[in-house]
Amino acid sequence: MHLREFPALILLLCLCWPAPALARESLPDQPPAVGVQERLGQYIPADIVLRDEMGRTVNLRERITMPTILVPVYYACPTACNLLLGWLSQVLPQVALTPGRDYQVITVSFDERETPGLARRKHRDFTTAMAGKFPPEQWLFLTGDAQNISRLMNAIGFYFQRDGDMFRHPVVLVAVSPTGKITRYLYGGSPLAFDIAMAATEAAGEKPGLSVTRALAFCYSYDPQGQRYVFNLMRVAGIGVIFAILLFVAFLLAGARRRRRRQAAKEERRDK
Repeated sequence: MHLREFPALILLLCLCWPAPALARESLPDQPPAVGVQERLGQYIPADIVLRDEMGRTVNLRERITMPTILVPVYYACPTACNLLLGWLSQVLPQVALTPGRDYQVITVSFDERETPGLARRKHRDFTTAMAGKFPPEQWLFLTGDAQNISRLMNAIGFYFQRDGDMFRHPVVLVAVSPTGKITRYLYGGSPLAFDIAMAATEAAGEKPGLSVTRALAFCYSYDPQGQRYVFNLMRVAGIGVIFAILLFVAFLLAGARRRRRRQAAKEERRDK
């Protein structure tokens, strides 16, 4: 290798060498009384058992076989929870992914007093509202006993307080990967179809290959304050700059090889 090529190679190595990961801030020791303590990167316990709409037992981790959007609510909620479920019944048919293949939705009541019969009525009401545009079997409505509910809510960092017959609680969706890893929180009662698609795409991190949605996920970042995915101009511009530099380095190396070949050809003609 010619000495003139070393500066370009050094620049290339500096650009491609992975930067040290920034340490996450440690979670506070005490969870909030009401709110969300994010558990990103942690896993749903493997032995949480709940009940489906027909009263059958469901191992939650065994049911999470694809990217999953968890929806913690209580079905008797007179305001926020039913508004969220009603919003989802409008938005889920607009999500640009295939239910049952690319993602599913699992709603879980955090009120241990609620029964599979109530879950069944809610399931029927909200899936009927979608007029066949979303497969009902891909949106589960689960209930459970106090112990299993508590373990699940603690695992996802969802904290609530009983207030008489009602609850004070946050409003959030939790994206979970097919291996049970918590990958994203979506806050607020009106998530966009795009937000849900991006969260499910991120949760599919173990899926091989690069699809269009995975490419979009790279170009967008979640803004927790705005509670929306936003175009990551710095990331895309940075990749563009690196790509341009790599092309320039490749151009320099190719030019150096051509000059060496021409020089070798001249020397060969002189020798003859």
